[in-house]
Amino acid sequence: MSYLQTMKNHLHSSLPRHLLTLLSGMVILCGCAQLSSFQTGRTSGKGNGEAGLAISASGITDAFETDTRATFFVGEAYGRYGVGENFDIGLKLSTGLTGVFDFKYQFIGDKISPFAMSIGPGIGFQGAIAETALVQLHLPVHMSYHPNEKLAVYASPRYIAQVITGEGSANYLGSSIGFESGDNVRFGLEASYFRLLNDTEVDGLGVGLFQFGGGVKFRIFGDN
Repeated sequence: MSYLQTMKNHLHSSLPRHLLTLLSGMVILCGCAQLSSFQTGRTSGKGNGEAGLAISASGITDAFETDTRATFFVGEAYGRYGVGENFDIGLKLSTGLTGVFDFKYQFIGDKISPFAMSIGPGIGFQGAIAETALVQLHLPVHMSYHPNEKLAVYASPRYIAQVITGEGSANYLGSSIGFESGDNVRFGLEASYFRLLNDTEVDGLGVGLFQFGGGVKFRIFGDN
């Protein structure tokens, strides 16, 4: 039985019996893949650091045999530090008990150019939930346009490869799009949507994962 079929059966069978089991299943299928980006194509700059918080509605389309969308809220905390002028590292944690540690290298543009592009490979992880644990490989490209120094519009297309103990693997492809505004404190809105590349149809249903939310970033040290 496929990973997706197993998770859908788990969700469907748990619905009338145990709310906590249902929520655990939703976390495994949707919360385990951190969909959000909340990043532009620019890096932080050497010696600069920032931290942020976000809250989003996250869920699964066609989670059951009806046209139901299983949705829950997820909170995230994240931070970045500029190791070099065009290279930084980051960590993002969520209330879904997941995390992503990533590296980001800017290869187009600089701190003041209108257009910026970076690559940002990362490793995702989740502790054991419902007797499973997972590891992910994130391969995003971050692109952004900055009409001025207080506004950015960005897109982060991404491929995610995921391995789950006892269940097999899953692969996602999708993108986050959003904008942020501000200087030392920046506010943003973002929408993300991903499709499963394997098991794209179960019982004739296509399955997608979505996330929509907002966040705030704070410059915690540095001068730009």
